[in-house]
Amino acid sequence: MRHRMLGGLLLAGLTGAFALGGAAAVAEAAPGAATVASAAVAHAASASAAEAQAAPAKEAPATSTPLGGVRAADDDNLDDFTFNSFNGDYTIDRDADGHSTLTTVETFDAQFPDFDRNRGFIRAIPEKYHGHPTDLTLVSVTDGSGQTRPYSTDSDDGLLLVTLAGDDYVRGQQTYVLTFTQQYVTDYFADTNDDEFYWDTIGTQTKQPTTAATASVHVAADLAASLNGSTACYIGAEGSTNTCDLRASTGADGSTTFETGPHRLAALDNVSVVVGFAPGTFTPRNDSFWASPAAIASLVLTVIAVLLAVLAIVNRLTRLRDAPGRPTIIAEYTPPRGVNLLLASVITRHPQRGPAAAFVDLAVRRNIQIVEQPAEGRGSPSYWLRFVTAAGLDETELALAKQLFGEPLVSGAWKQLEKRDTTLATGISGLMTSARKATATEGYVRSGATAVSWLCVVLVILAAVAAFITGGAAVGGAYGGGWPYLLFGLSALSVVVTFFAGFRNPLTAKGAELRDYIEGLKLYIRLAEKDRFEMLQSPEGAQKTQVSAPDRGQVVRIYEKLLPYAVLLDLEKEWSEVLGTYYENLGTQPDWYGGNVGAFNAAYFASSIGSLSSSVGSSLASSTSSSSSGGSGGGGFSGGGGGGGGTSGV
Repeated sequence: MRHRMLGGLLLAGLTGAFALGGAAAVAEAAPGAATVASAAVAHAASASAAEAQAAPAKEAPATSTPLGGVRAADDDNLDDFTFNSFNGDYTIDRDADGHSTLTTVETFDAQFPDFDRNRGFIRAIPEKYHGHPTDLTLVSVTDGSGQTRPYSTDSDDGLLLVTLAGDDYVRGQQTYVLTFTQQYVTDYFADTNDDEFYWDTIGTQTKQPTTAATASVHVAADLAASLNGSTACYIGAEGSTNTCDLRASTGADGSTTFETGPHRLAALDNVSVVVGFAPGTFTPRNDSFWASPAAIASLVLTVIAVLLAVLAIVNRLTRLRDAPGRPTIIAEYTPPRGVNLLLASVITRHPQRGPAAAFVDLAVRRNIQIVEQPAEGRGSPSYWLRFVTAAGLDETELALAKQLFGEPLVSGAWKQLEKRDTTLATGISGLMTSARKATATEGYVRSGATAVSWLCVVLVILAAVAAFITGGAAVGGAYGGGWPYLLFGLSALSVVVTFFAGFRNPLTAKGAELRDYIEGLKLYIRLAEKDRFEMLQSPEGAQKTQVSAPDRGQVVRIYEKLLPYAVLLDLEKEWSEVLGTYYENLGTQPDWYGGNVGAFNAAYFASSIGSLSSSVGSSLASSTSSSSSGGSGGGGFSGGGGGGGGTSGV
């Protein structure tokens, strides 16, 4: 019951669905196979070795007539038939490279009811052994006289499903002979120190009872000398450790044949045979990455995809980079002329903060008034906007005012900023789109869709898709371990990087100057108050702002104009505290903002501006969001080897 038995355990999980009858039902019922396997183990635990070899098979409910004292597996109509006999004939050999090869001839003597119900049955044959493919090839399907029988095949999750049926119903005794070949059917096991052929015969998922099951293993003459005398035979349901006899005989040509006697099998019972060889008799399958042409092709294609991503990055850093802008950022203390906050938010790449900054900008310019309503209970404060005048507004700002207050604009009109306002959010989203277009039409950015960008994107997609296809082939062939998955990740990452790096609208000299100017505002906002005031009283500052003496009223007006940019740059809390302190010292409060109760409080004012910014951002965002061990040493069990499989009526 150790890791050695992976082939049989995989089969138990995949073929338990045959109780539903038919190849299509197999794919749907596979998850329930664990229950079948558990029942089989319990069945095996209650059976003795003598019962497994000689006693009549245990009966399950059935509707068919007993044949030889053995009843059908269950009352499922299509599965309600029996096998008079089963013989598995296995010839093991080596190819020119030393890999083990196997030719299997399975003969089923089926007994169907004497009325029209079954067209045949499905034989499930595992396509893998210990996780790797066995290159299973179905050679022929015939009847007892060698005449070809109709059949069809399908591959489903590691199983070759052979539907042994035609258009006509079958009655009574019918013989089916399947011949197929496989490779890599042996493995070395450290616990027994030998190469083993450990094989299931009829399989632990065969739904029908069998009156007489036999198996023969033929070892070619050139391999007979490598036999180490270790053999075993196990009988019963999945997990059964009941043993059976495996008799050896030597042919005139030096070959060796191992045979089991006829055994009566209940439904889900199986016979497993184990033949041991000296270690090194067979060359193991090469599962390494370099053994697979598909894996190598995936590597080459992934490298191409990565190189294309690197090319896209180089293109971005050269042809798609922003204009250089200012060599040194210098402090600025007045807003840029002719630039609205929505456009500025696009240039600074803070579009999510643009609307809140624009509202505050309209307020400090006395176009609107912001009124805060205190929170009720434990809720958040609400905010109202009151329209005052359209004087001085540019085209974008006028459109924003109309989004807020409707048309025509009437002085005294009110607008509440609600938590979910889809109409307002949609309108502002349109204004942001217009602002992005304006950055191009007004010369702040240039187009970044170059021929190199498109070439990189097209080629990286083709390379990544091809890498996934070839890598998938390597994974399907059990080559390379986890390396193909790493290549999948690199290919996908290359596509993402190429997309993000390949398309960008870089800033022109005009756009870079505006960006650096706003960076200068950020630098000024972060200066100590003493340094800011000295800059205002410098000759250049005095010329720009007319602040040649410590007139705090004039300073308030200047600082108010910078508040929208503090909101844009996520510095509104710090700047509101500075501005609020000036209001307190002057014994005044802003006429563009209402909501304080009693005397003006700088800390409350700073908190309110920060809350307003967060409220606007979250409101617009929410409004636009959509709601293994060896068996030859005696430690094996039935169903623990390769091969096997199961049957199901059809």
